[in-house]
Amino acid sequence: MKLHQLELLLAVATHGGIRAAARELHLSQAAVTKAMRTLEGEAGLPLLQRTARGVVPTPAGERLLARARAVSRQVALAREELAQAAGEDFGSVRVGVTPALTLTGLGPAFHWFRRRYRRVQVQLIEGLMARVLPRLRDGSLDLAAVAVDAGELPDEEAVHVQRLRTDAQCVVVREGHPVLAEPSPAILVAQEWVTTAPLRPGHQPHLDAMFAQAGVAPPTRAVVCDTLAALTVLRHSDAVAVMPRPLLGHPETRGLVALPDGVLQPPPVDLLLLTPRDLPLTPAADYFRHCLAQETAVSTFPGAAAPRA
Repeated sequence: MKLHQLELLLAVATHGGIRAAARELHLSQAAVTKAMRTLEGEAGLPLLQRTARGVVPTPAGERLLARARAVSRQVALAREELAQAAGEDFGSVRVGVTPALTLTGLGPAFHWFRRRYRRVQVQLIEGLMARVLPRLRDGSLDLAAVAVDAGELPDEEAVHVQRLRTDAQCVVVREGHPVLAEPSPAILVAQEWVTTAPLRPGHQPHLDAMFAQAGVAPPTRAVVCDTLAALTVLRHSDAVAVMPRPLLGHPETRGLVALPDGVLQPPPVDLLLLTPRDLPLTPAADYFRHCLAQETAVSTFPGAAAPRA
């Protein structure tokens, strides 16, 4: 099993066919077909199958593809690491970022990163835990900043965890929301809630404890969405949400206000920085990690001091 065979398998799966993969890689169709037949012969199993949607991986092919993606990414990282160690401004950094950090420390961290690495490509995705852990495992993310209930750590041996800070949370609604006149737990749970995951008993123990402490059952209606959509829904409806307190006052959270303390007491959240445990970061990825850690630890707002080298 050779690297170029795995790279061709990735190309066929990505482009949906041998002809398209050959065209993308500037190879003959016959060369790609021969490489795939050789790979299947070595595997002893069919790896690709033709369907109405084009050529797609078989179940065995899907398993090999997961390994191929990881191998391909590590080879690319090795090349980038050597180039960056030699002083070249080259490569890519792929980062998952929780919204709590996107609206606070990400901007300054990116500013300081760009002062050192002007040409390294940066890819940012919203860093919800369920989304970033698989990508850290397969190497398609270099690092991730996530938010978890305070005191909890991801049950994942493959990642190294660095705690950045702990944020208090609050219950928020739009300005002028009817519940502001006389907020109570019973009235709040009767509203529609905005969450990043479905409200299922036993899956959010800290939130369940918050409602239990207030003597009410958890809400049953929820809009599940990412952060940008959540902020829009909150501003234009009577929905309710829990939000890290440092986010209030930013332009992106305009029109949202916190309910008085004591009506409901949301648990605090820890901001964690996750990196692969057994694989080193490239110099560029490590500096991005450093910038995120420095900006998050120093301040929750833009304008903090420059990260130390």
